[in-house]
Order: sequence, then structure tokens, then C-alpha cells
Amino acid sequence: MNVSTRQNITRLMSAVFLISCVTLAASRTHAQPTNNLDRIANFMAAYNEHDINGMLINMTEDVKWLGVANNQLIVETADKKQLQSAMQAHFKAKPNARSRIKDSIELGNTVAVIEEAFTEQQQSETSQCAMSIYQLSDGLISSITYYAAAKC
Repeated sequence: MNVSTRQNITRLMSAVFLISCVTLAASRTHAQPTNNLDRIANFMAAYNEHDINGMLINMTEDVKWLGVANNQLIVETADKKQLQSAMQAHFKAKPNARSRIKDSIELGNTVAVIEEAFTEQQQSETSQCAMSIYQLSDGLISSITYYAAAKC
């Protein structure tokens, strides 16, 4: 085997390796969820990266973001566009915001989750927990209802 042939084989193997790595990374970044909890985990991973578009691909167009306060249900956002604006403001106000699922229970297309949310205040990390109820439709999040936060 001459030097030119070896160089071509090496280049081909390098290209195949690079394509394989890019494909693997892309498949992990945009992995298709296999169940409702996977969908929520993908949403939360995007939240933790402050990747608003990554959050939105997990949601229906008419997704509702709801909150419960003083026994009243409050509509925070009524669709993806409003949610996008709300998340931009949220991440601007809380640049270190992140969250994790502490526990969950699933019943059909409804998933109840205990989330622990972390923020940084005065160079110290704090956390609080809240119950949230995710409703899914055709495998996408169609609403999220958050309840009052409490100490974990």
C-alpha cells in the first residue's frame, strides 16, 4: 500500500469517525422521548441549559403555563409565544436558575412531579420544592400547573 492510499484511507476513516460523533451527539441532544416522563426530563434538561427553543419543542402550540395561588388558578401563559417571552424574562432575572425532578407519579397523560428549583442569591445557592402537574397530548406537554413552593 503506497503512502497516498494510506493517507486517503486515514482521511476516510477520520471523516467516518467525525460523522459518527456528530450523529451521536445530535441524537442525544434531540432524542425522541419514549414516554411522558422522558418528555418532561427533556423539557427540564433544556430549562437547565436555558435553551428556550429546546423547551418549546417539547410542547404543544397552545401550551398553558398555570399557577395556583390563594386557591385560584392563574393563567401565566396561554401559548408557546407567551411562554417564550416569559422564559426570556425568567432567565434574565434568574441567570443561574435550574431544576431537577425529585419524584414523580404518572397516571395516563398526567404526570405529577416534585421539582426542586435552584437559584443563586448573594453568592449562595438556595432551593425550594414545588408540586407541578404536567398534562400531555399526543406525546407533547400541553399544560403545566405549578403549586406554591415550600422548603424541600
